[in-house]
Amino acid sequence: MFAKRRMNRIFKPDGRSLIVAMDHVGFSNKPLPGLICPQETVRQCVMNGADAIMTTAGTARACMDALGGAGLILTISSHERPAIDLAVDSALRMGADAVKVLAFPFQHNPEPSMLNLTWLGAECAAWGMPLFAETIPGGWAGGAEMRSPEALAAGARVGAEAGADFIKTFATANPADFKLVADNCPVPVVILGGEKAGSDRDLLQTVKAVLDGGASGVAMGRNIWSHPQPGRIVAALAALMHENASVDEALKEMG
Repeated sequence: MFAKRRMNRIFKPDGRSLIVAMDHVGFSNKPLPGLICPQETVRQCVMNGADAIMTTAGTARACMDALGGAGLILTISSHERPAIDLAVDSALRMGADAVKVLAFPFQHNPEPSMLNLTWLGAECAAWGMPLFAETIPGGWAGGAEMRSPEALAAGARVGAEAGADFIKTFATANPADFKLVADNCPVPVVILGGEKAGSDRDLLQTVKAVLDGGASGVAMGRNIWSHPQPGRIVAALAALMHENASVDEALKEMG
């Protein structure tokens, strides 16, 4: 019951979610413009339609007032135990609506991150805390075969079977192929943002195509918080996602 209530803070009634990923400061080796003073970035994103903010504990504490009614997804910066043993308790104390962890299916056998994901899935279920798994087949160094629609679909399914309530993974090279990923996974799948897009139109076209292919939303970072107008690009993405706007209609949100 509580997990469903928390999920409803993240996903709109249309089943989609626009998640702004701001957890990069948990592992970056340099200051990141847009995240140095994150409160204003969070405020602009929430005011313009972000459904949830995904970040690490320090930024979450600093931005509580700016979060308003948006969902809060707390990233666990390490997927290793014992670091994750108190993760759910800590997230509950902070008022988070979900916890997010990395998982690397098919990297090793057995893969420690997958074993820990299964443990965390049971812990989250016991406390009614949604679990958000970022599944990276083969790890970050996985080759092209690990970014195929079949591998992404299998990785997403493995994450769901381990207890994840929703999944984050790569977009398929051909957006239409994402249907295989969505169809193979019994929980919502959102795409990660990836590298900075060449233009606003390029970004919106990619997101529109993957949504049409069955994605349940995006968890996007650099393309939002490093944008000169983070609030406006969020408004454009929200129009695509929740209003079924065309790319040209969404671009009007950029002013």
